Amino acid sequence: MSKDQLIEDIKIEMENLERLKGEMKVLLGKIGVQPGFVEIRAAASILHDFYSGVEKIFERIAINIDKNLPKGENWHIELLSQMAKPFPKIREPVISEDLFQNLKEYLKFRHLFRHLYGFELKWERFRELCIKLEDIFSNLKSEVERFLKEVTKDD
Repeated sequence: MSKDQLIEDIKIEMENLERLKGEMKVLLGKIGVQPGFVEIRAAASILHDFYSGVEKIFERIAINIDKNLPKGENWHIELLSQMAKPFPKIREPVISEDLFQNLKEYLKFRHLFRHLYGFELKWERFRELCIKLEDIFSNLKSEVERFLKEVTKDD
C-alpha cells in the first residue's frame, strides 16, 4: 500500500470516529440520571465501535509502516503498546503515553463488551468512558495528524 493510500484510509477511519463521537454526544444529551437498557446498549455499542476504529488505524500503521503486526493471544494490547513506542529507525511513537493509558481503558471495555450479554452491562462501570470519548477522540486526532505529518515530511 502506498503512503497516499495509507493516509487516505486513516482519514476515512478518522471521519468514522468523528461520526461516533457525534453519536455519543447526542446520546449523552438524551440520557437522564439513569439510562434505560436501550441507551446503555447503544452507548456500549458506540464505545465498542470507537475502539475498533482506533485499532483499524493502528493495524494499518503496523502493517504498512512498521511491517510488524503483532500476533497471538495478546495482539490487541501489544498493538496498542507498539503505537506508544518508537519503532527504531522507522518512526517516532504514534501516540503519547497519556493517550496510550486512556485507550487501554477503551480496549478493556471492548473486550468486556464482546464477552458479556448486553443486559449484564453496568452503566456506572463505563459511564466515564462515554463522557471522555470526545476528549479522547480530540487527542487521538491531534496525535495521528502529527504522526502523518512526520511520516510524509520526507516525501
